[in-house]
Amino acid sequence: MNVQSAAEPSLESLLIEHVHRLSCWEQVFGPATALKMFGRLYTSIARRPQWLVPGEAKQCFRNATAFALVRRDVTYVEGFALDPALPIPLEHAWLVDDIGQVIDPTWDDNIGHIYYGVPFERNFVARMMEQSGGQCGLLDHRILHRHAGSQQEFVQGVRGDLLKEVA
Repeated sequence: MNVQSAAEPSLESLLIEHVHRLSCWEQVFGPATALKMFGRLYTSIARRPQWLVPGEAKQCFRNATAFALVRRDVTYVEGFALDPALPIPLEHAWLVDDIGQVIDPTWDDNIGHIYYGVPFERNFVARMMEQSGGQCGLLDHRILHRHAGSQQEFVQGVRGDLLKEVA
């Protein structure tokens, strides 16, 4: 059993602080700044939907994109995820349902995992994939700067209705 004292920061706050530290190093609008501006915490759900066929390990960007482009009931999200058993922030992509709960097509056991990321509009994901020749990872420096064009264009690709915290 992992007991956290009142003096220790929560894993959620550690993950958010990690993103904020990364954004301090960016000289211009970049992935960490985008996460700092538009990222939010997400909760994982206990069971995978019946339609979800798990994707290939270590291919989270491809796995999440594949579902997000064909299903209207999920949204592509990209950012960092953290397994409480090994509290190291990892770049990750996943899906969220309409109420903002995580559906992870890559990690089998994600109960208790912490996710912090930016939800994207389906059309933006499709356009970025097309412009990058099928490369996945919208918050990759090369893809972001080469294909998003500007901070304003990036902002238009963010799904604003999923930015609000779910109580």
